[in-house]
Amino acid sequence: SFLLHREHSENQLTEMMKHIDSNLPLPVTNDSLRNFAQLIYLSQIHQAMTLKSISDLCRLHSSVDMINPKTSQGHTMGLMYWQINDIWQAPTWATIEYGLKWKMSHYYVGHMYAPVYPIAMLTPYLANVTDENAQLSFHVVNEVLNNTYGALICSIYTLDTLTPRLSFGDDIIFNSPGIENVMNFPYSTLMRRTNCKDSSQCIIHCSLNYNEHQIGQTLFLSRPKNYQLFNPNLQIESIKQISSTDFNITITVDRPALFVWLDIAANITGYFSRNGFNMFQPSTSVIFHSWTSMENFDKANFDIRYTSLFDVTLP
Repeated sequence: SFLLHREHSENQLTEMMKHIDSNLPLPVTNDSLRNFAQLIYLSQIHQAMTLKSISDLCRLHSSVDMINPKTSQGHTMGLMYWQINDIWQAPTWATIEYGLKWKMSHYYVGHMYAPVYPIAMLTPYLANVTDENAQLSFHVVNEVLNNTYGALICSIYTLDTLTPRLSFGDDIIFNSPGIENVMNFPYSTLMRRTNCKDSSQCIIHCSLNYNEHQIGQTLFLSRPKNYQLFNPNLQIESIKQISSTDFNITITVDRPALFVWLDIAANITGYFSRNGFNMFQPSTSVIFHSWTSMENFDKANFDIRYTSLFDVTLP
């Protein structure tokens, strides 16, 4: 097959499938083309989340105060990833395809390197809801020299409704760069309070609003493959041209949607303001920026495809 022909390391496609299967639901459709497209989509999620998870841990330990005096671990002063671009069409670690299309991981890189960035952690990772020692911690990393002020609001959701079971938050104020541990909660206490009897029933989404900016963060309390996914009724409500190169796309859902992915027709090149995101609000807007001017916009020829993790579960 084409994939095997492009494989430069023996059995790495098998390894890739094992990694995907460890965290994400595999396609169940018998349609070979849809199955292949969904595997590509899942591989992009896995790559993006891998880069993000490593970056989040390093950024969380970037403060001088977090150096372990016994091991000298911590105080991460910088982080690079492999790799940005590709020299051929193949399944690789590049975050930009050979044809300059952004993979999901490139959108995540832009997100995870944000100068003001929230991080939510469950310790230990994938703890049981009954673990009395498990802790939920919420942090904000600030790399801005000027004053940073705002609020971190987090909500616990189930995937069958956009109404959160519980919301909580606190203000943040930075007068200099640093990391602030904003909130800490016993994991089992919050799970009992929200009637989450299993980690795969609930998910946490945080929104950091600061200096007229907003950035989100989602914490999976279980592997995504363990969640029962409901049809979010993902739709594109409208596409409006706001300049010769920019388009405002409004997306709507009835239920939370995980890893929402937008894709544009091959004859149009550009990038979205964000992609691969999780939706916990009934509507959101995304900007598409075209590399070339599009003076005679025709919505009928503006082919945008969209998907979420729920679609992988469909036969």
